[in-house]
Amino acid sequence: MALRRPRVATGAMFLVSGAVIGTWAANVPYVRDRLDISTTTIGFCLLAMACGSLIAMPLAGRELQRRPSAQLTRLGAVLVPLAGIAPLLAPSVGALAGALFLLGVAVGILDVSMNAHGVAVERASARPVMSSLHASWSVGGLAAAGCVALGHLLDADPRAAAAVVLALLLAVGLAAGPHLGTVSVAGAGRRGDEGGGAGGGRFALPSRGALVIGAMVFALFMAEGAVTDWSALYLDRDLGAAATLAAVGYGAFAGGMALGRILGDRLNRALGARRLLAGGSALAAAALAATVATGLPAVALAGLLLAGLGVANGVPLLFSAAGRIRDMAPGPAIAAASTMGYLGLLAGPPLLGFVADATSLPLALAITALLTGAVALLARRAEG
Repeated sequence: MALRRPRVATGAMFLVSGAVIGTWAANVPYVRDRLDISTTTIGFCLLAMACGSLIAMPLAGRELQRRPSAQLTRLGAVLVPLAGIAPLLAPSVGALAGALFLLGVAVGILDVSMNAHGVAVERASARPVMSSLHASWSVGGLAAAGCVALGHLLDADPRAAAAVVLALLLAVGLAAGPHLGTVSVAGAGRRGDEGGGAGGGRFALPSRGALVIGAMVFALFMAEGAVTDWSALYLDRDLGAAATLAAVGYGAFAGGMALGRILGDRLNRALGARRLLAGGSALAAAALAATVATGLPAVALAGLLLAGLGVANGVPLLFSAAGRIRDMAPGPAIAAASTMGYLGLLAGPPLLGFVADATSLPLALAITALLTGAVALLARRAEG
């Protein structure tokens, strides 16, 4: 029971991160219309956000070698809500790109530090918690999107509505911060040098173990990004599904992920991390293969739901594994996994889009089945 508060507080940090991202994502159409810019321009601005995160993640990993994960998590929980309002207030495209870059930096700091702290809480409590923490992130995103929708129904100014939501999230982060506890992964490498030891705080190239885990995170994020961006188009254009049914496709995938993460810690205790990772990835591979092979809308919806269930716990399990590897300190290892995963999330949709243009969208989506299947085969390598 002594670790209940740190676990709840860490979950609150995941909720804050997910809700800020959800607030921004739900307001993208408003920002596009207010600045009168194209979707392509928005896409280039989003690259600035990605660059901010990719720069911040390794820096956060380095900092975790010399300071407690709770300290960096508290900082990130303040920076993310404060940075979240800036894109909505940006007066120009250049300002929007700059604001999104800063938001990306803040998100990168919080993402690495809260995952590292979650690993520390999990280690101290000697029971799985990472899946439920990532479920909090999903819940935060869904709740934020709901708040934005409510603001539209009430005809509220989107900037004012977002400011209220972000102020509440800032308050949540400030309230949860003192309860994160003293557990930390800072510097807890193979030799257990809590202060980071010689060279603490320096940049370190990912070890072999970190690269293997990072490659699996890359594959899962790449598959997730591809399904997120292309499932509706596949249902609409290739399967001839009604527009409403096509829109439900991603909802089935996201719903499966949320349900899988809610059940994930229980399944982890019952099956073990390796079986859950291998079984879930194999389920996702089979479901995605069936989705593409049958060409039936009803099968595709069921396949997307099962794929969401299958991949739901992969990333939480792999972050836990990164915190346990013996050939690299946990903070930098988690940062490496986060960075490689984010690269997959960014690279996946456009790369598969090129494949779809050269061949077909069903063939491009079949690659996601191969990616998740590869994770299932490599699952034993994630034991550290």
